[in-house]
Amino acid sequence: MTAPSAALAKTVAVEAGTNANTCYQCKRCTAGCPVAEYADLHPAQIMRAVQLGDLQTIVGAKFIWLCTGCQTCTTRCPQGIDVAGVIDELRMISRREGLVPKDAPFADILRLNCDSISRWGRLYEIELIARYKMTKPATAMDDVLLGAKMFLKGKLSLTPTLGDRAQIKRMRREAERIEAEHRTSARIKAGE
Repeated sequence: MTAPSAALAKTVAVEAGTNANTCYQCKRCTAGCPVAEYADLHPAQIMRAVQLGDLQTIVGAKFIWLCTGCQTCTTRCPQGIDVAGVIDELRMISRREGLVPKDAPFADILRLNCDSISRWGRLYEIELIARYKMTKPATAMDDVLLGAKMFLKGKLSLTPTLGDRAQIKRMRREAERIEAEHRTSARIKAGE
């Protein structure tokens, strides 16, 4: 367990390009958040934890893993803070530091999406759900009826539809290059 530190707010400011310390806890982000009522913390509490440098509380809470990225919090912020960007950065920090809780809801979905798109050139939903359910065997049968209904309506295919895999690989390489460039530039600006 690490002690709270002001370094988290600085890291978030550099990496996400937004200053969490300008949040004055008006809670407009929370008032508009569609998932706040389902989580143990809400966006304003996450922002306060960033200000206090309390990464353990943040990654241990369900909220950053339930956040849909709808941007409502960001658009409602009177200080112009990219709250959704802060939450995205907190997820990335959690992954980098190996702090993703085993029971974090939906924490693996983005990685599984990316793997599926890389493999097939587009998302193959049945593979995605099957791989996700393998990580949570107790829920394996929860969506069978819904899946059957979707299949019968032509919304799911049992076999993957191939997309342009070469283009996807080029896009991933370019995204990784841009991300590395962005991080290097942000660190230089921060004087590291």
